[in-house]
Amino acid sequence: MKRKKYFLAIFLLMILVLTGCSKNNSQKNIITTTVNTYNEPVQSIVGDKYQVEPIIKSVNVDPHSFSPSTNNSKQVADSKLIVANGLGYDDWINKMVTANSQQKNFIDFGNVLGLKNGDNEHIWFGVDHMKKLSKAVYQHMTRVDVNSKNYYYVNYKKYTHKLDHLSDREKSIKKIAQGKVAYVTEPLPYYLLKDIGVKIADTHFAKAIEEDTDPSIKDVNDMEQGMKDHKVDFIVVNKQVSSSIITKMMDTAKHYHIPIVYFTETLPSDVGYYSWMSDNLDQIEKVVKE
Repeated sequence: MKRKKYFLAIFLLMILVLTGCSKNNSQKNIITTTVNTYNEPVQSIVGDKYQVEPIIKSVNVDPHSFSPSTNNSKQVADSKLIVANGLGYDDWINKMVTANSQQKNFIDFGNVLGLKNGDNEHIWFGVDHMKKLSKAVYQHMTRVDVNSKNYYYVNYKKYTHKLDHLSDREKSIKKIAQGKVAYVTEPLPYYLLKDIGVKIADTHFAKAIEEDTDPSIKDVNDMEQGMKDHKVDFIVVNKQVSSSIITKMMDTAKHYHIPIVYFTETLPSDVGYYSWMSDNLDQIEKVVKE
């Protein structure tokens, strides 16, 4: 009887050891993004070799004011790659990367693009930007996992080709959107509108809203007059943010029959970048054709 109990104990111990090893291996096969916006591009490159996990999963969490936890720090320490937005959007990740000596596995997207603090931080609205991020991820993975270089290359080319479809759509839309004028309630789609030739005419108003301050009376009056005189072709609203002044601008647009485009700043958890950006382009194409 004792002999059976002894073998049973040894058997259970082996299971625990193997389970522990499995968990440790699983934890090491992880890549971290600060927000889920970058999950699809990164996952498309690394395929089934790594699990991409965002630190911020909810669209209701503001990356600027986010406070990471101890578990977040452990995730960063275990990651083969950490992808951040940069440009002041998610500065809290920098301390975590330094504390865990993960600088060599860190991609700051803003740095990849050669941008600096103060530049528009909503860089995922640029399709060409996402292509550059995909290339940076591919290059990093070929350094840390040389044996799978061809695998990452095939995935990189496949995803870049997918993004090319979005670039082609932008070129097509630009033919009819070039010279159009838009108001934006926040400077979210700066890169997208620039790529299709649309001018943003209310930069002061948008900046004030983003910084959570009241726009000047002049800015508000200018926007209302611009819509009344039809000097603007459409307005873009961040539907994740609401305020009395934004509601007022929307009501004014509806009153003067100015089309409204509804964007989100971040991606819903069940939507990938390609589908999200494709929907944005659908909306823009529809209003510039009207």
